[in-house]
Amino acid sequence: MSDGPYDEREDDSAHLAVIGMACRFAGADGLDAFWRNLTDGVDTVTRSAPRPVPGGATGAAREYVPARGLLKDPEWFDAGYFGYSPREARIIAPQHRVFLECAVEALDHAGYDPERHPGAIGVYGGGTDTAYAQLLRQPGSVPAATDMEILLGNAVDYLATRVAYKLGLRGPAVTVQAACATSLAAVHTAAQALLAGDCDLALAGGVAVHAPAKSSPYVEGGIIAADGVCRTFDAAAGGTVGGDGVGIVVLKRLAEALADGDHVHAVLRGTAVNNDGSDRIGFTAPSVEGQAAVIRDAQYVAGVDPATVTYVEAHGTATPLGDPIEIAALTKAFGTGPEDREVCRIGSVKTNIGHTDAAAGAAGLIKTVLALEHATIPRSLHFDEPNPQIDFAAGPFRVANRTEEWRPHGIPRRAGVSSFGIGGTNAHVVLEEPPAPVAADLADPWQLLVLSARTPAALDAVTENLAAHLRARPELPVADIAWTLQSGRRVHAHRAYAVVGGRAESLRVLSGEEGARPAGSRGPSGARPVTFLFPGTGAGGSGEVRRLYGAEQAFRRAVEECHAAAAPHLGAAAAEALRRGGTHTDRGTADLTAFAEEYALARLWKTWGIRPASVLGTGVGALTAATVAGALDLDGAVRLVLGRARLLNGGDGADAREGTAITAGTARTDGTAGDTAAADRFQELVREVGPRAPRIPVACAVSGRLLAPDEVVERARWSAAPAEEGNTGAALAALLAEPHAVLVEIGAGAALTSLARANPARADTHVLVPTLTGTGAAGEPPSLLTALGELWLAGAAVSWDAVHGGRRRLRVPLPAYPFERQRHLVEVPEPEPAPLRAEPGPAPVTEDGGGPDREETVLVVARLYAEILGLPEVGPDDSFFDLGGDSLIAVQLLTRTRELFAVDLDVLSLYEAETAAQLAELIDKSTADGDSSR
Repeated sequence: MSDGPYDEREDDSAHLAVIGMACRFAGADGLDAFWRNLTDGVDTVTRSAPRPVPGGATGAAREYVPARGLLKDPEWFDAGYFGYSPREARIIAPQHRVFLECAVEALDHAGYDPERHPGAIGVYGGGTDTAYAQLLRQPGSVPAATDMEILLGNAVDYLATRVAYKLGLRGPAVTVQAACATSLAAVHTAAQALLAGDCDLALAGGVAVHAPAKSSPYVEGGIIAADGVCRTFDAAAGGTVGGDGVGIVVLKRLAEALADGDHVHAVLRGTAVNNDGSDRIGFTAPSVEGQAAVIRDAQYVAGVDPATVTYVEAHGTATPLGDPIEIAALTKAFGTGPEDREVCRIGSVKTNIGHTDAAAGAAGLIKTVLALEHATIPRSLHFDEPNPQIDFAAGPFRVANRTEEWRPHGIPRRAGVSSFGIGGTNAHVVLEEPPAPVAADLADPWQLLVLSARTPAALDAVTENLAAHLRARPELPVADIAWTLQSGRRVHAHRAYAVVGGRAESLRVLSGEEGARPAGSRGPSGARPVTFLFPGTGAGGSGEVRRLYGAEQAFRRAVEECHAAAAPHLGAAAAEALRRGGTHTDRGTADLTAFAEEYALARLWKTWGIRPASVLGTGVGALTAATVAGALDLDGAVRLVLGRARLLNGGDGADAREGTAITAGTARTDGTAGDTAAADRFQELVREVGPRAPRIPVACAVSGRLLAPDEVVERARWSAAPAEEGNTGAALAALLAEPHAVLVEIGAGAALTSLARANPARADTHVLVPTLTGTGAAGEPPSLLTALGELWLAGAAVSWDAVHGGRRRLRVPLPAYPFERQRHLVEVPEPEPAPLRAEPGPAPVTEDGGGPDREETVLVVARLYAEILGLPEVGPDDSFFDLGGDSLIAVQLLTRTRELFAVDLDVLSLYEAETAAQLAELIDKSTADGDSSR
């Protein structure tokens, strides 16, 4: 495969896009800090005072410098975000926790919420061997921790599957292990899965985190540098330096990424993995032939001429054997090439952060992706004089000894990244600069920013971080920021929103300038039933209606459908007046306009994902409500609107009064002949129209209650009734009987929501949302966006694509979620505490029928919950499973229960009695019955 000629193929169907990244390395808690350190030429390795070389001869003065690239606080973890109890968090190895958080950050950076992504998301990654499991097995480390718990929390077998479980990923979850080549081999595996259609989005990377920190003593003849400095390709190179780190990239098929408006950081053109086999001097030794072959294979898959590759991120361990072999292999793979070929710069991120073991390939990959995106090659540190064992003159490679602009002549920026593992596994990938993005469609001037977090403190941090991001990146379009927040972030319980008219307004609100702040929810949000209220007044001829008609296709189509349905029943003049809009003096045209506007608003809200669970209408709004509920079709509803108007105008010689209305409610008249005739004629029209049973409940402003489906169908319910509709308050009270009801006024003003707000049944848990309260004047925020923000605060699931009218928007990188970390680490073992006593607590059942004291049993069980879950205290009504318990931990709890109370309960018992109070009651009952075998 690698012997054929290279040709520049234009077909990009096999190319992948890097659309998201996340990392933590020494001195860098994220991508921005990592790139800043790289371009500033910062060595972030931690070094200690020199120590004598272990095992040195007596009196020898030889010393070494202990050094390692260390993460800041790797044992700190946001256990609550992932639903872990403190005890379980301590059992899970820090490298698993760091990888889990990094996976969340990578998806955030890509702009994807896994819960709403329609396709399969895969995860491919590996880790390193740590000593954390051994610490857990020491007496007193974590009381009653089982071998199974330690295995599940520490073995790398469960690294990828834990991410899939906690993030809800439905694609393949595969652990990849290849020593130092692990993370780049994981990228190759993920790339093959994407191309094969196994998944639609893939996370790939690796992690190596030791907590407590790992010590790597210098050994004569080993791979560790005695001076604690990694001097890749330098004449003074004496070995590598260990380091901790984690890196994950998010991959997607390139064509789909471009079509979906993803931010493409780089193009992954080709990958390859092989092994050196046995043709080498030893199991741990590298091979020129194997490395050269994998590089040529990757270039062949990528379809690129090696002469167009102008940077290589080398494995670069700075070992006496490894560096010369790597350059020899690169020279063989790249060949001689044309005399005028570009110089190919070469460097190694290990000179900055150390050798991060299983994460090394991801570190080099992320560095190179950032270099491609920023058109800058960072300096490879600690290079002064070339290693004399390396023949640089035989190839195009020159060490990048300074940070420089990267703009090759006449060819795109392309790079190779290598990662070679002890044992002979070699991995190489070929990258290319990102293509120019397809421009977004023209955006509305006003946008809705939505923010959420698990806690109020985290929500404040989300707001502050976004403000800082906007200041640092003024080029980001606010519409794309809004789209990314809306569609690409996991939605949490605590929420806030802001309607903004541009970057300056966004910064003002997010920063809290001049007292402005995003509007926030009073507490956790959740799904709530929504009622549409139709006042029967339409949109009041406001400028907002003109804006909606011009900008919102769903609104415009619904209005036009109403006009088309009315046309056969109107004269030419009336039809033209209806089409022009505005204020009408003719009742029929005015009522039909009100009906059409409210019907169109309801259609728009449903298009945006806000679907009513019930409806209430007054005046002509009752007919709109019945139509939205499915009791009337549009043609029939229009006929009833016009028939109602004719009757109210005294048409057909009827003695109808201006103060009457036709409504779907209990028939009421004052007994006059005119009223009776009007009711008869209207009921005949209703019979012709033929109402159906509604799909959702209809509240009646006349009867003051929710109507049964068969009542809506009854012809007698549709009659002439007093316009006062005196039971509107009772109907609202019936709707407010639902403690978490959301009432949305579909029309101009706030008449019905104001009545609801003054209703005695109204509580703080209710949400009342008027939707058209503005005038539509220039510079005024659209009130409909504010209403949408309020509904989102209340827990509504919004169809954001529809809100943007299907216009093309772009995802942009935004700050990741601000984890609220706490320290979770096995401490130095202390003497095991005395067993928990039930005294003064429940005594076992005696022969004379004596039993335990109920109150004391609850206290002891609550203490048991706290002990088993590692919590400071537990309340009697706290659920074992909500606190982080599971079936494995339940076994331990029931074992302790058996020891203390001499009752034999199985795990199913705990699912039926989750709280301490419920379990105490079950224990007392079992003890009193003398039956401990349940």
